[in-house]
Amino acid sequence: MGKKLPLITLGIPIYNAAGLIERTLLSVLNQTYPNIEYVFVDDKGNSMDIVKRVVAEHPRRSAVRIIDQGRNRGIGAARNTILEYATGDYLFTMDCDDLITPDCIETLYGYMFRYPVDFVAGSFVRIDMEGKQYPGCQYTDTLIEGERHPVARYRYGQEKEIFVATWNKLYSLEFLKRYHICCKEGHLNEDPWFTYQVIINAASCRLIPECTLFYTYNPQSVSGISAAKGYSEKIARQYVDVQKLKSAYISGLANESFYRNLLVDIMQMSVYHAYRIGCTPLLSKICKNELLRELLTCSCLSPRKKAGKRTLKYLFFRVFFALPMFGKLGVIRVMVAVQLKQIIRRWIHF
Repeated sequence: MGKKLPLITLGIPIYNAAGLIERTLLSVLNQTYPNIEYVFVDDKGNSMDIVKRVVAEHPRRSAVRIIDQGRNRGIGAARNTILEYATGDYLFTMDCDDLITPDCIETLYGYMFRYPVDFVAGSFVRIDMEGKQYPGCQYTDTLIEGERHPVARYRYGQEKEIFVATWNKLYSLEFLKRYHICCKEGHLNEDPWFTYQVIINAASCRLIPECTLFYTYNPQSVSGISAAKGYSEKIARQYVDVQKLKSAYISGLANESFYRNLLVDIMQMSVYHAYRIGCTPLLSKICKNELLRELLTCSCLSPRKKAGKRTLKYLFFRVFFALPMFGKLGVIRVMVAVQLKQIIRRWIHF
C-alpha cells in the first residue's frame, strides 16, 4: 500500500448504549489500520462518562475528537456532524452498539487501494444481546462500474442486493461531498434516504465477502422498538417523507431504462409502510388516515422507456395507485385484517 497511508475518518453517533459502548469503542480504537481519526458525536445520551474514560485510557486518545451537539438532535443530525468534521480521505461510520473486526478498516481500505471506487461495502453478521450469531448480509466479491448510474442499475435494474444501512461502508469523502449526500435531520432511521442518494449517484462500488462488522440486534433501539410495538407517529412521518424525497430525487431519470424499477421500489415500499401504519396501535384512526393518504398519492413521472424486467409488478402497482383513494385505503385495511406482513415482505423481497 505504500509508506504513507491515507487518513480515514471513523465516526460514531453516541446516544445511550451504556451497556454496550465500551466494547464498541475498544473494537474501533484497536484497529490494525494505523492512520485513523475518530469523530464521536455526543447526542446527549447516558454513556458519555464511559466514552470519556475509555478514550482517556487508550493509547490512541490523541486521535479522538468528541463533538458535543448541545442537545439531542437525533442520529441523522449526528451523522451529518460527522460529515462536517471529517478531514480524512475516506469515511466509515457505525452505530454505537455494534462491533467491527480488528482488521475492518484495513480490509476495506485494501480493496479501495487496489481499485479505487466511490464506496466499498463489507459483509456483516447479526448478533443478539447474548452474542449468538445469525445471518446478516453476505456478498460475493463484486466490482460495479461502467455505464451511467452503474450502481443504481445493479441495485434496481438487476434487482441485486446492496444493504440499505449507512454503516459498514468505506466511502470516498470527496464523492459524498461532490453530490452533497447527507442525512435528513430529524429522522430516527437515517439509512434509507442516505443510502438512496449514494446508490443513485455512485459511479462505482465494491461489495466484498469478508465480514467486517457485527450488527447488534438491540430491542431497545429505534428499529427494535418499532419492530416490536409498531410505528410511532414520528417514525411513520419519516417514512412518508422518505418516499416523497425519493420521488423528487429521481425525476431527472425518467429516460433511463431502469427508471421503471425505481418506480416499483417507491410504490412497493409505500404499500409496505402503509400496511405498517395500518397495523400500529400507536396511532389514532384520524392520524392513520392522514398518513395513508399522503403515502398512497403517487406523484412520479411515467417511464419514457418500455424496458425493464419488472413490467408485471410495475403494472400491478400502477393499477393499485390509479384506484380512488377510498379503494386504496380499503385494500390496506384488508391487508391489515388478514395480517399479510410476512407475505408482503417476501413478495417485495427486502
